[in-house]
Amino acid sequence: MKKIIVSVAAVFLCAASFSQSTYYAAAKAGLSLREQPGTTAKVLDKIPYGEKISVPAADTFPPVAISTEGFNGHWWHVNYNGKSGFIVSSYVLPLPVPTAGTKTLKDYFNQVSPVLGDALVIKKTDPSLNEMGESTLTKQFYKNGMEWHRWEGYESASELCLLPDFTIEQCYLLVRLIGQYPELVSDKDLFPSKNSTVKNPIGDKAIEVEREKYDGKTGPVNKIKIISAQGAVTEFEIYLLETQAVIFWSSGV
Repeated sequence: MKKIIVSVAAVFLCAASFSQSTYYAAAKAGLSLREQPGTTAKVLDKIPYGEKISVPAADTFPPVAISTEGFNGHWWHVNYNGKSGFIVSSYVLPLPVPTAGTKTLKDYFNQVSPVLGDALVIKKTDPSLNEMGESTLTKQFYKNGMEWHRWEGYESASELCLLPDFTIEQCYLLVRLIGQYPELVSDKDLFPSKNSTVKNPIGDKAIEVEREKYDGKTGPVNKIKIISAQGAVTEFEIYLLETQAVIFWSSGV
């Protein structure tokens, strides 16, 4: 695998230090290496999907922000394959990218980390909970700190995933790549920036976006919620919980 050296001054809207030094190219068609920080600049090369990116602590290039497909990122300065250029930071992940056989978030967790012990299974029997009177909660923990939870009850189910050191936008990109919830997030859907409704003959899809507030000004997105009513009512959320990102899905009648 070819080595990529990425120099960067900032990742977010204000200058910040990196929480880690290794990322992975997550553009399926390849990540464009451009001569200058701009979408019209000459493409010098393509960094293949899944290629590892090493990020040094600092760089002399000033941060240049870019928004693409709704994602807010920066141009990173890169030396790759003997060429010096720029890539868009929106299309990288902090862990290896999903492989071809990865179809669910649980598959992805199993791909990137060994499990930490056997799954914990909790069964409850309580007629007041649902018609059948039973529910099952399964929890699987992973050595890299990830967690996968699944709850199942009568005609309803939910899954909750915890991803340390992921951002909301990286989670959305991951969900697009895996394709587990195509009716909620397709591989072409833009990262949501505002509330909207997608009309559908068999049930509308409502998108709710919460943003942080700084001195009365609108800040970054801190929660996305998608609700779809197509027979069953399905809800999907991505938000931050301290240093962890949360992906939550539920469906029931």
